[in-house]
Amino acid sequence: MAHVETGLSVLKTSRAIATSAFLAAACSFAATANTQEHFSGKQIRVLVPAGSGASGYGLYGQLAASHLGRAIPGRPTVVISYMPGAAGLVAMNYLYEVAPKDGTVIAVMNQDLVTDQARGRPGIRYDATRYNYIGRVTTNVPVHMVWHTAKAKTLAELKRHEVVTGAVGSGGTHVDLPLAQNALIGTKWKLVMGYPSGNDVRIAMERGEVQAAIAPATLFNSMLKPQLDDGTVSVMVQYADFRHHALQNVPSVVEAADDTEAKDVLRFLVSLATLGRSYAAPPGLPAEVIGILRKAFHVMVADPAFLAEADKLGADVVPLDGEGLFAHVKSVIATPPAIIKRANEVVAQK
Repeated sequence: MAHVETGLSVLKTSRAIATSAFLAAACSFAATANTQEHFSGKQIRVLVPAGSGASGYGLYGQLAASHLGRAIPGRPTVVISYMPGAAGLVAMNYLYEVAPKDGTVIAVMNQDLVTDQARGRPGIRYDATRYNYIGRVTTNVPVHMVWHTAKAKTLAELKRHEVVTGAVGSGGTHVDLPLAQNALIGTKWKLVMGYPSGNDVRIAMERGEVQAAIAPATLFNSMLKPQLDDGTVSVMVQYADFRHHALQNVPSVVEAADDTEAKDVLRFLVSLATLGRSYAAPPGLPAEVIGILRKAFHVMVADPAFLAEADKLGADVVPLDGEGLFAHVKSVIATPPAIIKRANEVVAQK
């Protein structure tokens, strides 16, 4: 016999459906309300993987501390927290292993973090593909500046004359890129390693302890501009596969290589320039929380007050969203093993 629903059974079914829909909507509303209030009354720490002296990392950490909170529902306070050590590794490991997984700790990411992992740098306890990337404020092009008394001012001269360059820590950009040039291009960089920060290297250069230092190109918009303008320093080479907009007359290190393998190795090593000055949170954050942080980032980098302060400080703004940043990270991790092997060989020649 065919089943026939009575009016009462239809009414009960309709009520059940309506009740379920109402409960679902109520739960959704509650979740949204809870998410919107997630940061209310809280403090967000922005880790900077460097010391408190002048640095590119500190500059973008301070910008986030000044402007990010206004874009987050609940308007949390945002403070900067300096965490130097092991050329950024201490902060990156802390963010991955120790930082709370609730969005109250984020970091200006060490731009070497992906290439360091791909190359198997000792001491790494993170997986770069598991961080929650919030967004990048700008590309960051490290450049090598030389003091006016150095015998070499160009890469061609550096192949004939030795220049002593200071380096932060014992690995990373300050060490690896000069060594790679020596092996692949034939330059004569001599390294003095172990300085605590880029600012300490620059002070050492001014004192005559070393003749060269690596600094972010963005600092030549403001802090280092007087020295560049008066000829106290000159910029010899850029560590990217493109030229910074303010230094169009300075060659990139990739351009300086003669053969395809050398270009591929150098392009891998300078992929850090695209990662630039970016923000990320630890792995394991709820999707709703990372969504709030990503939306806040978009609002911040378009905020006239943020842009005005960035301009005043000489800070570049070339933003990339979190999804695009994550795609770049994955592409670097996928670099062919042969290129990574050669990169490790050339930077091991200390």
